[in-house]
Amino acid sequence: MAIQSGIVRDAIPEPEVETRLSLGRKLAFASGEIGYALGPGTVIAFWYTFFLTDVARLDLGLVSLFWLVVTLWDAVNDPVFGLISDRTRTRWGRRRPYLLFGALPLGVLFVLLWVIPPFAHQGLLFAYYTVVYILFEAAFTMVSCPYIALTPELTLDHDERMSLVALRMAFNIGASLIAPVTFSLLIFPRFTARDPQAFLIIGLISGAISVPPFLIAFFAARERPDFQEEAALPLGQSIRCVMRNRVFRYTMAIRVLSWMPVVIAQAVFAYFLIYWSGMSQDETSLTQAVIMVAAFLFLPLVYWLSRRFEKKTAYIIAAATWAIVMLSIVLVPQNIKWAAYLVAALAGLGVSAAHVIPRALDTDVLEIDEVVSGSRQEGAYAGVTVFVDKLARSVVLALLPAMLNWTGYIQPTSENPAPTQPLSALTSMRFMISFLPAVLLVISIVVAWGYPITRRRHARIRRGLERRRAARRYAKRQNQQIVDGNVQ
Repeated sequence: MAIQSGIVRDAIPEPEVETRLSLGRKLAFASGEIGYALGPGTVIAFWYTFFLTDVARLDLGLVSLFWLVVTLWDAVNDPVFGLISDRTRTRWGRRRPYLLFGALPLGVLFVLLWVIPPFAHQGLLFAYYTVVYILFEAAFTMVSCPYIALTPELTLDHDERMSLVALRMAFNIGASLIAPVTFSLLIFPRFTARDPQAFLIIGLISGAISVPPFLIAFFAARERPDFQEEAALPLGQSIRCVMRNRVFRYTMAIRVLSWMPVVIAQAVFAYFLIYWSGMSQDETSLTQAVIMVAAFLFLPLVYWLSRRFEKKTAYIIAAATWAIVMLSIVLVPQNIKWAAYLVAALAGLGVSAAHVIPRALDTDVLEIDEVVSGSRQEGAYAGVTVFVDKLARSVVLALLPAMLNWTGYIQPTSENPAPTQPLSALTSMRFMISFLPAVLLVISIVVAWGYPITRRRHARIRRGLERRRAARRYAKRQNQQIVDGNVQ
């Protein structure tokens, strides 16, 4: 029914006022971030390449090929699953069932990643880890895409979303902090260096802890019935809307450019600290904990900056300071451990901002898409977002062994379990941990400078969409009344 007359327009109710989420519900939903962050975000990023090269002793070239293969898989797996979740219709909603049924497979498959199979053939080792990792990533996508897609649906308010994302990242960083502290104090000291049993225990603990948070998020989340009632866009149109969303391209560029330095810090630090700073495995894990302690302590400042200024302004401030800190790593002397701890602490502000602000920017993209498409596509955008996160991680983890191989890195063997690395390999580690992140951060600052969505503009867009939704609900009720009257 067309809404034309002034009488009908006046009859349209005012848009529903967005209610604030209770702190308890926010905390329960945000706790799901533990499952998202602990395994893929922390343990894999920090230790898995090291595990493959120095513990499982997979050839450096095959390790690079491994990351290439799983990245190609993610390029298909993540966006497709996001589109599937947009088209799911159940009594529990579009997203929540995947949290319920995907959590346990995720935990089991994570444990299998750290098993060293009973064969030494390089081709069989490569096949084992590739197949298991592909299955793990499928399970991870099954829960992570819906989890991310639920965030902008739980609240439509600009600042309320920032609060929810900040709480999510508090759990994220907290998990990233507790894990290395536990490993450095309770696990690594009980084993010799590069002992496979230590890494298997890490896998068991992390896999077990990853399951319950997603189940808690399942019970905490409440999906909007009116969003589920809307028919999903045709597949081709949905993809075109996502690809043509200019603001989304900004957020993805900022996300990948800010996340790659985090992954570099996680992945390369294990090599840099062990071979340049002369640290043991437990000291290396403790240094990671220092980074996350600092990031956690800086969270209130990042949140305050985002509320005091625009989100992009807060990001630019934090990224600029972080770039300076990363460059300073080249000044860390060899075998001087305290200097590494100092740099780790100073990196906290940038790491905290990289966790929070790009994710907060992502949530505002959905309203831009709804203006154009008239539909809610949280799943489609979450699928691309999850893939971008994995792409940033995989590119770094694929390039790392290739760079080490090219610069003469000596892999440990049973005869030489702790080799002395040549200067060329040490130099490449210092370059990857300092100059490369700084360059990426400077580029991200340039991109963030042009980000077009402000708090005021988002509020205008949201008010317009709320009026559209109110008119749609009114027209639906009117049509139903006509149908009911005809039946009577």
